[in-house]
Amino acid sequence: MVRSTLLLALCGAFAGAPAAANTTVKAYNSYGGAPYLEGKRGLAPELVAYVNRKLEGRYQLQLVNLTRRDLNQLMEAPGGFDGVALFLAPIFIGDVPQKRFHWSPPFLEDSNAIVSRLENPVRYEGPSSLVGLRFAGIYGNRYPGIDEFVGKGIPRSNAYDAMSNLRRLVRGEADFTVMPLSSFRYLRRQMDREKLPVGQLHVGDKPFNQFGRHFVLAPGDSELARELDRIAAAMPCDREWRRIAQRYHFPLATGCR
Repeated sequence: MVRSTLLLALCGAFAGAPAAANTTVKAYNSYGGAPYLEGKRGLAPELVAYVNRKLEGRYQLQLVNLTRRDLNQLMEAPGGFDGVALFLAPIFIGDVPQKRFHWSPPFLEDSNAIVSRLENPVRYEGPSSLVGLRFAGIYGNRYPGIDEFVGKGIPRSNAYDAMSNLRRLVRGEADFTVMPLSSFRYLRRQMDREKLPVGQLHVGDKPFNQFGRHFVLAPGDSELARELDRIAAAMPCDREWRRIAQRYHFPLATGCR
């Protein structure tokens, strides 16, 4: 009788276990600096830990940090794209119709701002207003509205993270950069620690562009895609995620109860 009861209990436990338990999925983060990565901490590891809690063992995301150039090559490889990319927007990888990849609902709202020096502020009125100015970009990042003019009046140089470009602006090595407004707000603390004169920088009064940040997977109707869609749709109004987003200076969704 005891043996039969034990067998029934074990069968019940296995029957209730998630079908995809212990399935490890690589989660690719192509943002190398703060606020996304600060040593072993930052928004990227917090996002992965948060999503893993929501997945409840059905899948296990494993954070993989790489450059945007390497991520672009991975996503465009002939053999296909395995895993999930974090924080991307369609304009970043040339998939505005959202037909090449599967895009979750946006879980963060953000905007890019043009940052320049106060002594020579950039008033953006379209790409032609940037001709003749030195642009500081990020390796592998695409900048629609600027890329078309690189080599045709806009010289571009690159760094690996946004903070490096802010340093270059302060030193007068570039005339402007384009960066997420959330990142600029967060990096003000680091600039203060480094005694960089943040007051010498000018942030454009209107966004260069606005976008949502998504989970991106290979196309196809997969169980993981459905799970991430469900999680992403609920994140903007989820209290735990809102606390995380606010800590990293992202704007919070309105209309949440």
